[in-house]
Amino acid sequence: MDEKPDTMSRSQRRQKVITDDDRILYLMDEISRGARRVYDARVARIGLNQTQWRIIGQLLRDPALTQAEIAKKLELESATIGQVVAGLCARGLMKRLRAETDRRAWQLILTEQLDDLLPELRGSADRLQDLLWRDIAADEKRTLQQILERVSKNLDQLRAEAE
Repeated sequence: MDEKPDTMSRSQRRQKVITDDDRILYLMDEISRGARRVYDARVARIGLNQTQWRIIGQLLRDPALTQAEIAKKLELESATIGQVVAGLCARGLMKRLRAETDRRAWQLILTEQLDDLLPELRGSADRLQDLLWRDIAADEKRTLQQILERVSKNLDQLRAEAE
């Protein structure tokens, strides 16, 4: 008995499971992971790994974040972030102090020694950005940013409903 017609219909059914919206999300994830891998390779030359530079990046965006808040944002276990922060402190790139508002929380403070690395970090990011955004006009980037901000807002609403 020829199974080809059944195989074709199964294949067609499977193809319909993945929608264009799914493909967009997969593409966004692939771009994000790929960009992180490229940046990882660049900043590894100055002795930082992905978790370290992501923690630093969170603090540059919002210096008031506690260690626990950063762990939540980066989806890291407390022990993992604790070890990484201890390493950054040992290198003199940040200090860890008890938060004044909650003595159980750790406040992370970037040091002047980190400021010395910022031009290299920025330069690596700029070179990556130049490659990623090559042949993309400023108005296209603005439109993409606006769309992604709306998608992010929708996601925030879904998270709030789930909690």
